[in-house]
Amino acid sequence: MSPEERPERRTCPVCGTVQPPDVSARRCPRCGARSLSWGRQKAIPPPIVLFNARLCGIMAGIQIAMIALLVMGARLPIPWPLALSVVALPVVGYMLVGVIVPRMPAEWRTTYLVGAISLNAGLLGAAASAILGLLDPTLLLAVTAALMALLWRPLRRAIHAAPELNRSEEERATEDYSD
Repeated sequence: MSPEERPERRTCPVCGTVQPPDVSARRCPRCGARSLSWGRQKAIPPPIVLFNARLCGIMAGIQIAMIALLVMGARLPIPWPLALSVVALPVVGYMLVGVIVPRMPAEWRTTYLVGAISLNAGLLGAAASAILGLLDPTLLLAVTAALMALLWRPLRRAIHAAPELNRSEEERATEDYSD
């Protein structure tokens, strides 16, 4: 089943057989081929992605600024042009991810959110490495990429296991907040 197919018209990716309406079915009843998992996952609501992505943009800007200061060997007092660029990076990160999210298709939201969170985790590891004395930009990029790859699947599972994200719109609309 391709990701853009709706559950009522799913087909097997191997034999083309129309699948039963049960979205929890993991294999084709005719040939036994595996169904694609992302077809069963619900799209994360845009406000959740926008809030978290903007927060990730701010944090990524802060971490990149800190790593850049350490790599460039800046010491106190920091020259004002450098200080201004360091202050501007979190704002740029906030604005950049805020522009991307509203234009994004619904099926890409989870991947974007996982990417933003794993980028922050990778940058945090690179910042810690830079603080400990690893100042080679190539090695810092390698640390960031390795941590992003290492954390991608656990973060994706954690996002889909979140109870708030797995509720339907009808369940959210009928909530009773009176206590």
